[in-house]
Amino acid sequence: MSFSQKQKADLINQPIRTSCCKKSFLQGILAARGSLVSEGIVISVESIESAEYINTLILDVYSKEADSVVSIKGGRRRLLEFSAKSAEKYITDFLKGETPYTSKCDMCRSEFLRGVFLAAGRVSDPEKQYSLEFSVGDRAERFCDVFRDLGLTPRVSVKKNETTVYFRNSGMIEDFFAFAAMNQTAFDIMNAKIQAELRNNTNRIVNCETNNIGRAVSASMSQIALISELIDKGLISLLPDELERTAKFRMENKDMSLSQMAGAITPPISKSGLSHRLKKITELAESILKVNRDKI
Repeated sequence: MSFSQKQKADLINQPIRTSCCKKSFLQGILAARGSLVSEGIVISVESIESAEYINTLILDVYSKEADSVVSIKGGRRRLLEFSAKSAEKYITDFLKGETPYTSKCDMCRSEFLRGVFLAAGRVSDPEKQYSLEFSVGDRAERFCDVFRDLGLTPRVSVKKNETTVYFRNSGMIEDFFAFAAMNQTAFDIMNAKIQAELRNNTNRIVNCETNNIGRAVSASMSQIALISELIDKGLISLLPDELERTAKFRMENKDMSLSQMAGAITPPISKSGLSHRLKKITELAESILKVNRDKI
C-alpha cells in the first residue's frame, strides 16, 4: 500500500459523527469527481473500498443507493451512479462559483477537503519527494480558487489529457492537510522534512570534517617532505634554532597529531602556536630550497 493509499484508508476508517459533516465530505467528492449525466450523477472512484464507503454516504445524505459498475478503464476503479436533485444542483452551483461546502460547524470545511482528497487526491511519500496532486479535469481553475481562498498557491498541469492541480511546496502540502484536519499526515510530512534536514546537516558536517582532515594530512605530508629534503641536503641548520628543534621533533613524531605534538614538545606550546611554527618552517624551507636549487 502506497503512502497515499494509506492516508485514504485512514479517512475511510474514521467515522463522521455529524450529518452536516457527512454532507460536506460528500460535497467534496461531488465537486471533485461528480459528473452530471442524463440519468443523474456519476462519480468515478479509484477503489472498491472507496466506492463502498461513498455509497454509504450517499445513502445517509440523500437517501439514495448508488449503482456500482466497473469502469471501462478496468482495474479496481468503479463508477457510482445515482440520482438526487439536490446533489445535481450542488454540482451546478459549485461550478458557478457558489460556496463549496455546507458550513454548519467548525469541521465542515475540513470534511469537504477530505472528500476532495479521497476522490481526486494523490500525495507522494515525503521520504522520497513532496508532491500533492488533484486530478480534477476541467474544474482545475475552480479548485485553484478554492485553494487560494485557503491562502494556498496551486499550480496547474496538463499531461496526456489529464489536468491536475498540484503543490510541490512542502509547507503548502502541510497546510492543506492541517486544513483538512488530517493531522497525522501533516505530522508525517513535517517529520520527514526534519529528518531530511538532519541527514543533510550531518552529511555537510561529515564532508567538512573529511575535507579538513584531508587538508591537514596533505599539509603534514608537505611539511615532512620539505624538512626531510632540508636534512638530506644538510640545510636544516639554516633554520632558526627554535624552528630547527621543532622541525626535527616533527620528523621524530610523524604519526602524532598537532594536538599531541603541542603537548609533547619541550617546552610545551599551544596548538595554534605549534601550527604557526610549522607554517613558518614550511615557508622558510621552500625559500631555502629554492635558493639552493638556483645555485645549482
